[in-house]
Amino acid sequence: MKRIFTALMLVGAVALGANAKGSCDVAGTVYSVDTTFHAYIGPGTTQTSMLLQSGNKHLRVFYTTVDLTNPYVKIRAVSGTDMMAGGETVSQMCERKTEPGQRYYVGVNGDFWLTSGTTGRGQSVVGTPIGTSMAKGVVYKGVNGVEIQYTIDANQVPTIGYVSFGGTIVGANGTVNIGGVNTDTPNNTVGIYNPTYFKGTNQSNVTEVQVRYVDGDDSFAFGKPCKLEVVNTPSAAGDMDVPAQGLTLSGRGSTAAYIAALKPGDQLTLTLNATINGADFTPSEIISGNPSVLVGGNVVYNGDTSVHPRTVLGYSQDGKKVIFLVVDGRSPLSDGATTPALGSLMKYAGAWDAINVDGGGSTCLYSSALGVRNKPSDGYERADCNGIFAVSEAPDDSVIASIRYMDFSLQMPKYGMYTPKFYGYNQYGMLIDTDVKGVKLSCPEGLGHVIGDTTFFADGTMVEGVLTATYGDVTTTITAQVQNTADEIALVNKAIITDTYREYAIDVESTVGEKKMPINPAALTWVSTDESVVTVGANTGILKGLKDGEALVIGTLGEVRDTLTVTVERPTAHVMPIDPNLDIATWKLSQTGGKNVKATAVGSGIDYEYTGAAGRAPKIVLTKSFRLWSLPDAIRITLNPGEAPIKNLVLGVRANGENMTYQTIELAGLQPNKEVDIDLPTASWTDADNMGNYPITLNSIQFNMNTSKTGQQYHIVFKNFGTVYNAVKEAGATGDINGDGAINSSDVTALINKILGLAEYTDAACDINGDGVVNVSDVTALIDIILKS
Repeated sequence: MKRIFTALMLVGAVALGANAKGSCDVAGTVYSVDTTFHAYIGPGTTQTSMLLQSGNKHLRVFYTTVDLTNPYVKIRAVSGTDMMAGGETVSQMCERKTEPGQRYYVGVNGDFWLTSGTTGRGQSVVGTPIGTSMAKGVVYKGVNGVEIQYTIDANQVPTIGYVSFGGTIVGANGTVNIGGVNTDTPNNTVGIYNPTYFKGTNQSNVTEVQVRYVDGDDSFAFGKPCKLEVVNTPSAAGDMDVPAQGLTLSGRGSTAAYIAALKPGDQLTLTLNATINGADFTPSEIISGNPSVLVGGNVVYNGDTSVHPRTVLGYSQDGKKVIFLVVDGRSPLSDGATTPALGSLMKYAGAWDAINVDGGGSTCLYSSALGVRNKPSDGYERADCNGIFAVSEAPDDSVIASIRYMDFSLQMPKYGMYTPKFYGYNQYGMLIDTDVKGVKLSCPEGLGHVIGDTTFFADGTMVEGVLTATYGDVTTTITAQVQNTADEIALVNKAIITDTYREYAIDVESTVGEKKMPINPAALTWVSTDESVVTVGANTGILKGLKDGEALVIGTLGEVRDTLTVTVERPTAHVMPIDPNLDIATWKLSQTGGKNVKATAVGSGIDYEYTGAAGRAPKIVLTKSFRLWSLPDAIRITLNPGEAPIKNLVLGVRANGENMTYQTIELAGLQPNKEVDIDLPTASWTDADNMGNYPITLNSIQFNMNTSKTGQQYHIVFKNFGTVYNAVKEAGATGDINGDGAINSSDVTALINKILGLAEYTDAACDINGDGVVNVSDVTALIDIILKS
């Protein structure tokens, strides 16, 4: 059997059921569809992730579906920083707008936007949406004939189409028509500028005036007359200030004279109206985009062949569900999509009408509980002009009222181990806990059994059964389908290194479809070819090294047989030198920011001297590749820096079969002329419990320096380059079993209790004679230490 080189599956990751598979015709290309994630994330709201493949083509697709019939949900747009220009990431918008009783919990980016330019006053216009933008009844930009609009009206009904703004201003001098909001004033109409715009109107060849709200009005609303009062003398100078409270009105062409005739104190009535596709409506939220990709359930083939990351907004045929979808692109993981492909994907997701909005590096789907769901092509979230979100208006509640399996379906191999995770929801359906603890599992006896209340072991005879999870008075279930895939069982590692202190449950896995799952090693029968080197539980698959050497451990299940090569390496001291009796000629030493370097090997260390000199990015680099002994808990460098201005230490390390990584240790607290131990814990950069990550290789030791003084002599003593083994006691501590700082009869009692299984002390502390086994001979050795002390 070949070695599996893929990353270990975490216990609890499962193969998805048959209902997670399907196919989708994406603009003429049929893709297989693997639904990799599906969960409720809020009231009436699910989030789904899919991987689509067709030959060498790949698409990663993420979408959320929101049920508008849920009484606690509203769809809300957000304009970045609540201004027309500027920008925020989708997550920033979500977090900023959230408050008690208004939880913005999932959303995507919105319209295309200006990427350069300034106003006449030097204000940046970057982040200004191209088309109409409106959020929670506030118009950030109202422009006619630009792009297509995705709208949510005052009754939370979604519509896609062309929005036209109109309306009138009526005063003693007659009536004029409104031409737009926060956009260049159209000819022969009046433009309106509100406080979300720039400091000035940025208009020329116009006549303008400021007005304030009266009769209790503090804003204007669609279809509702609003009373205004003129507060200053009209001006034809252009670029009039936009007041923090109130509006600026701008007239161009025939309407300039109307504005010019106004006087402070004059009363006006403003009525703003809107239509979509020619029909009157009262908009609440508007995001613009282009083009339409799905109309009446039909994909729009517009000749677009450009492939990019994409974001698309849509809704179901009955208008009761909205769907926001993103497609990753510009990466080996996902090719990206054309706009017709978006139409196909939205149709697959249940949409009837849909519109493309800004994509590329802007594409982002964010959940407040789960984070950014896709992988933005910039490598990070981009600040966008606006976004659109599902918002829970339910009362805040932190009590878990229901739970669900994180996995929405479960197929697993016979003898597979499944430790599920659970999502917790409050009474309103809001996801409030993504890892509920204290859940207990149960299953029919014939399906298998549960280990420690949390792990299901599929060792029964049933091929299908219900796995029940209980949390207090709350229960949930999942149907487990168990497949006999014994011929797919294999060891995760073909070879490991161990010591004489740790036990290791052999990693076994099986494949169901394309998914891998852990198998309980107790399902196999195990033997060691040399039990003086390594023992293995015949019915447990748990091995332990006894002495230095190598042996084979063989696992058998029916006709399946696989072999693990075990190398036992026993550390003999708490700290062991990496390069004993160091030969300086086998090391490569280099330095910038210094000269006249003299390096001498001293035992397992280096005596290093140099003269300070100017240089960019000063550093000392010591290079030699070391295969580290056994299972080190840390790499330790012991040094006396002298007066050298050391800034930090970078170690080039590599776990078995992995790429080189460079780990930085900051040394801001380093004291001159004082010896110090600098440790890099293994667990800080790799999975130290995974035996497959050993042996570890150390390739380089780099000291980055602050600027040295030119001509000054520096002397650094690298006393030791070593590996640390926590299981081995430090010299002088032998016999202090209970850790009270004294070695006496109480330690004998502690050791006897350890042997009898009545107390928990480490094997390292109790192995007094150092033979790798804790037994009565260690009691004799401890008594001998006490009698001689």
